[in-house]
Amino acid sequence: MSRSFLPAFALMFAVGSLPLSGHAQSLTQCLLAHNQGLITPACAHLLGLSVPPSQPQTPPDNGGVHLKQTVTYQPLDNVFGQDSILGLKLGMTQADATSTMTSYCGKAPQVTNTYLSTTYKGVGVNTQYFPSTLTCQKGQDTLTVRLSIPVMGAVVTKIERSASFPMEASPHYADLQADIASKYGLHLQPMTRYGTPSGTAYAGPDGKVVTTQTGTTAEANEPLTYTTPHEMAYLSVTVIPVGENLSNVSGLRLTLEDLRAEEVMYAELFKQMNGSVDAKLSGSTVKAAL
Repeated sequence: MSRSFLPAFALMFAVGSLPLSGHAQSLTQCLLAHNQGLITPACAHLLGLSVPPSQPQTPPDNGGVHLKQTVTYQPLDNVFGQDSILGLKLGMTQADATSTMTSYCGKAPQVTNTYLSTTYKGVGVNTQYFPSTLTCQKGQDTLTVRLSIPVMGAVVTKIERSASFPMEASPHYADLQADIASKYGLHLQPMTRYGTPSGTAYAGPDGKVVTTQTGTTAEANEPLTYTTPHEMAYLSVTVIPVGENLSNVSGLRLTLEDLRAEEVMYAELFKQMNGSVDAKLSGSTVKAAL
């Protein structure tokens, strides 16, 4: 069941997204949002509509399952529970993450609402919309935060940072290498023209933290991509040089993710979505006419 669920689950995760923000939006985006009952102040101005500034921007009722919070986020008791990316930590509430991102980027992050969908016992079922990601940008520096599914409330389970630097004002690799070692305990290899320096620290089921000299490809929905079975969390860093100038850095990518929390919440998600189908089927009084 779980393996057949995941591809469709990932597909619908992308298909069912609705960004809500006060940032500039195109006329097409605003018209689509208006058709779905979602109007930001920026779109209201563009469409000539009147929307009170205090009006909550809530996603529409799509007839899906209303997920209930039945599990609580358990903080990691290893280094990943203390690590942060520009002040963002795993387990932060949506409100605290929003405040931290607003402080760094100078504006409130964009909120993307999404729904999840699958088929169980031949019956299609989807969830209500819920806030899934927060994104903000400061110049060429982008922060993206993934929030937990409502079964675990709305806390941070994944943090990503992608930064680009102009060639004429790029950081020195030696300085960045030392900073990463000091802050995260990751010792990146010297820069070479044959590849980009990468490193990943991950915690296995015993809580022991191990480091590697490669980037990660872990996917929360697919345990087969974990470095070790039942991997708990990881921090991945990748540095990109300035062309053939191996002394300076043109790009930096960091990812911090709590895989244990996501495994718990996905299991509870399956339980609630499948349970809603079972309830409908068991309560059906339809009889076929013969």
